[in-house]
Amino acid sequence: MARPITILVEGDSDKAAVETLAPRYGIDLGDETIEVVSMGGAGNAGRFIAEKAGAGRRVGGLYDEAEERFFARALNRQEGEDLSRQGFFACRRDLEEELVRALGVAAVTELLEGKGDLSGFRAFQNQDAHRADEAAEQLRRFIGANGGRKRTYAAAMADVVPLEAIPEPLEGLLSWIWSA
Repeated sequence: MARPITILVEGDSDKAAVETLAPRYGIDLGDETIEVVSMGGAGNAGRFIAEKAGAGRRVGGLYDEAEERFFARALNRQEGEDLSRQGFFACRRDLEEELVRALGVAAVTELLEGKGDLSGFRAFQNQDAHRADEAAEQLRRFIGANGGRKRTYAAAMADVVPLEAIPEPLEGLLSWIWSA
């Protein structure tokens, strides 16, 4: 039997995206040997990696590039090293940005409309602090401004992103799980 796997993610929205996309990729998260764990922030990476690896589990995950130092340190690597060989994949800024880029502004705007959030987004766009931002950045910030909204849209975007357009970090992670 293969070693059990733990997927570590920074927060609940990342967990929602992985749990939504994995079955579409052919990964059965109902299998008790695979768990997705929200660490409550990248600063907890060292503790979670040590705990899960110490329990005999293969450990991989997603992280935001800006938080790489926590993962590199926990994996006894230097910042800037490729952590993907150890099952850890970096999102440029965050997973929401990766998903917005993969889907495009029009598709994400349609999701907002379908969930009744388009008027709130339009009001957000018109605020002085956001008016000059590009639409993709406005979407990322609007989605990320509220924890519940962030979780909802991470799952919604993961549910509709075409498999051929899955962002690199997610595709890398899912391929790593699949090959386990």
